[in-house]
Amino acid sequence: MGGGLLGPLLGGPMARAPERLWGTRGLGLLLCLGGCCCLWRYKTNVENYAVFTTRTTIYLEYEGAEFVQWEVSTLCTVANKSSPTTTLNCPVPGTHTIRPKVDNETFENVERYMPISEHLNCFLWYVVKSSPAQSSIPSSKNDSQELILWIYDPESAEPSELNHTATSPPRNSKTLSKQFWNLGQEPVVQTYFRNTKYFATAFPELGFWKINVPSMSDDIITNIHGKAIAFQDCFVLDSPFIISRPEEPFPNNVNDNSLCSAAGSEPYIEWSACIPTTALLLSEFGTFHTNDGFVTYKEIKAPSHILDFDLSHKVTDIVLTDDGILFLIMGTVYKRESNRFFKLGPEYNLPETGIIGIQSRSWCSSAYPVQSGRKLSTVAIWTPSEQYLGYGGNVFIKITDTTKLKKVLDLPVTASLSIGTVCYDSRPSEVVLLMACVGCSSSRVFYLSAYNEDRDLWVLRDFFLNAPLQGFMLMEFVYSASPSMLMWDKEMVYYSYKNNTINGFLIIPESVKRQAEKAQGSTIHQLLIDYFGNTVIKMKNNVMIFLKVEMKDAVVLPRWEKESKNIVLYLNPSGNLYILYINGSRIHREDYPLKTEIFSSIHDSQDICPYLVFKHSMDLNVYYLDMGDEVTFWAQVVYVENLGLSTDVEIYRPELLMQTTNVDYEIARGICTKNQTMKFYHKMDYSLESNYTEALIASTGVMTVELQPSMSGKMCSTNNKLTHLFVGCPPSRHIVIQRPSYVTCMKHNFTTYKIRGEYLWVPTTEDLVVNYDWDKYGCLMDLHYAIPFHPDIALYNGSTFVKTVEANFILWEVHGRNDYSYNSSMKQVGCLREAQTWISMLKGHENSTLDEIWGPQNYRSCFESELGRLGDLNQLYPILNHSGYNSLIWPTEYSGIYVFRVKIVDPNFSFCDLNTVFAVRTYGIVESPNIGKVAGFSVLILSIFGGILVISYFRYVKIYRAIIYVDRLLSHDQQDQTRTTVHELKKDQ
Repeated sequence: MGGGLLGPLLGGPMARAPERLWGTRGLGLLLCLGGCCCLWRYKTNVENYAVFTTRTTIYLEYEGAEFVQWEVSTLCTVANKSSPTTTLNCPVPGTHTIRPKVDNETFENVERYMPISEHLNCFLWYVVKSSPAQSSIPSSKNDSQELILWIYDPESAEPSELNHTATSPPRNSKTLSKQFWNLGQEPVVQTYFRNTKYFATAFPELGFWKINVPSMSDDIITNIHGKAIAFQDCFVLDSPFIISRPEEPFPNNVNDNSLCSAAGSEPYIEWSACIPTTALLLSEFGTFHTNDGFVTYKEIKAPSHILDFDLSHKVTDIVLTDDGILFLIMGTVYKRESNRFFKLGPEYNLPETGIIGIQSRSWCSSAYPVQSGRKLSTVAIWTPSEQYLGYGGNVFIKITDTTKLKKVLDLPVTASLSIGTVCYDSRPSEVVLLMACVGCSSSRVFYLSAYNEDRDLWVLRDFFLNAPLQGFMLMEFVYSASPSMLMWDKEMVYYSYKNNTINGFLIIPESVKRQAEKAQGSTIHQLLIDYFGNTVIKMKNNVMIFLKVEMKDAVVLPRWEKESKNIVLYLNPSGNLYILYINGSRIHREDYPLKTEIFSSIHDSQDICPYLVFKHSMDLNVYYLDMGDEVTFWAQVVYVENLGLSTDVEIYRPELLMQTTNVDYEIARGICTKNQTMKFYHKMDYSLESNYTEALIASTGVMTVELQPSMSGKMCSTNNKLTHLFVGCPPSRHIVIQRPSYVTCMKHNFTTYKIRGEYLWVPTTEDLVVNYDWDKYGCLMDLHYAIPFHPDIALYNGSTFVKTVEANFILWEVHGRNDYSYNSSMKQVGCLREAQTWISMLKGHENSTLDEIWGPQNYRSCFESELGRLGDLNQLYPILNHSGYNSLIWPTEYSGIYVFRVKIVDPNFSFCDLNTVFAVRTYGIVESPNIGKVAGFSVLILSIFGGILVISYFRYVKIYRAIIYVDRLLSHDQQDQTRTTVHELKKDQ
């Protein structure tokens, strides 16, 4: 955590019972249990010890001298009792005792209790990312990856499967996968944060399944599960899996300097809250980065011309961001991005020096539903007197200083206030500051102040703790709905649960105290908390302590490693605990069996899980509730009679929603089942609010709900579930106009059309030319002019249909046309007083747009009677809804194109500003001709026709005269010819 290890806490409000606390001396003595030079451990073939059954082969390993033999339960068998390394099998389920017998009888760390279960789940899913040759996805595409899945038996697996180097199923696994495929097995990859499911495609001839998953998503913690199908009485166990991300490029040059912590300092690890496989390890040997949970890693270095050798070996803190790595060096923050290393100073709105801490988020905030327009920070940076928050793109904002804090939190102006530790709360919108105040009380005290980024609100938490004269404590918040946290320094741990209603120092059993007095002291190195409430404290001497969230005591786990080993714990939030062994620049990762070690530690105390079953229906991490929406959860707890368990419901901001609860109880044969149903719903009338906007802001936000059994135990696998109920406008919620089945919708080839000026709101002498945006308005609905049109509105979330909108809505033509009307008057629809109209709403809003002047903020129903005059109820009613008869009617003299904007005006329908656009073209009108144009055209035709007749008359007269003339000539010639012929005949006679 940011700020480094600090001085011890020397007092507190719980100091009245020092014999039950971890004090400066008591905790140190306790933590050296098992400090001898000999220890033993065990391993299995299964990663993370997921299968521990009667079929499991357990590998025993004793490290140290004076070993004699293994002593095991009579129901178990050891391959070679005299060998320090051997195998163990326990074919009978139950708890079996295992201990090494040694010559030195003073050796106390002697036995473990192994919980061996029946072999119901024998097989596991093997997952590997397909190679480019196997993948059907081009290698250049990095937004998804193809996984290959098959089923394998860890007791008969190939070495390549056990060390996870296999790229295709061996023969035994291929045969086993085919058998399950024949039985109908279908694997599914389901993510943890968003509950997204990805389904596989089977390749039975190859013996595996393929599935495509995103590679860049922050929702990469998944669970692989299939159908409940058994083969040879064995099922396939659900397997956790982390989707890998592409390797981030951090190239180094030859002369670059290693980035190291001071010599002799303890290694420090930092991982991404949303992408836990991406992590950093800071040690005195360098800084190492991984994208696969330290299966592979590379060193991060700094250019020598920016950071000299001395400074590069004085790194005090590191932080992972979405786009790089932050380093705190001698009070200055540096950043390493993929292609550059630079200082974050005044040009980035950060101090040049004096920074004492940097901190990233502990819990993933990617699914947290912030208010519209807001973003959550990714990193906190602070000095003793100033607080900064960092966002993407190297944006840093100073949010406060101690002078402002004293005023906002109503602390004495004369007091000395300093910031020591900053941590992100379990609720992602809040950042918490641990402050020390001198002058607020008779002694130095610790306070907690919280800043809500979503609401821009400062709050002084209900927390008060006497503080030492100097120094601060580190803190980590638990994943919960109400503020719960652990605070620690080098030698003690303080808990504060449920908004500090339960607090104190962790207590230890008296028997362990007496044993601790024989050992040497140590101090705290790490404190880790996972999503399931498991907390592990690692000491510098490699002793580990376990506690469960919201419990007041802890247990020491059996010794696993020697004090001389340089190790650090890597707690994957998906539930796996790893040990990283550091040897210079080499890092080796091994699994740690946390669950079985806890069982062994608490076996004698009979600390069992008080409930048999705890189930609930709270599947999603975020639920969105609009006005009038509701969500119902059920929770079931099954327990043994007389324990009296129930389901506790913790709620943050309960004022946002109404709630009803119903509990059913039944008992049979000493087993009790208690079912609890909780309904959260929104019910509020905004129609009479004097300030509609402020009322919406006050009633929107995020309610956090947590379900957990009223009692829990250290062996309970999980005991809580958290979800966020977002009260407000759901993202991607919108409305569309439903096109009637009888209405065609076609895209035409025109881009502009004209509207006659006389048809506009403000008539003009010129026609208006409109550019029709096909992408914005969509296709035109062709409507017959004689049929009234009633728009039906559908509500959608993205592409998912929600419901048909029955609320009141208004519409207007976006280009200013007013030549449409309505077929109902105010009297006909049943108004009790004059309704709002565009004309009445325009008065006093001449400079506002149509979208601004009328909406849910000022809508008033005409169906509610008021004192005074009724008004003119014969006016047309311009408001529509799903159930009413009011409809649009069109001009009967001409056709036209109309583009309408629709807006919901019901103040109790939605937090969203719901509006949409639709376009209409009327058809079916045979337009009557223009008399003037027809007369003019007729005169023109008649004139042309008359002209043709006149011209034809004179033409034909001329032709007639020519014909007569020719005929006359012909007749004279014929007479002369006749005379000549007669004369010639007479002569012949």
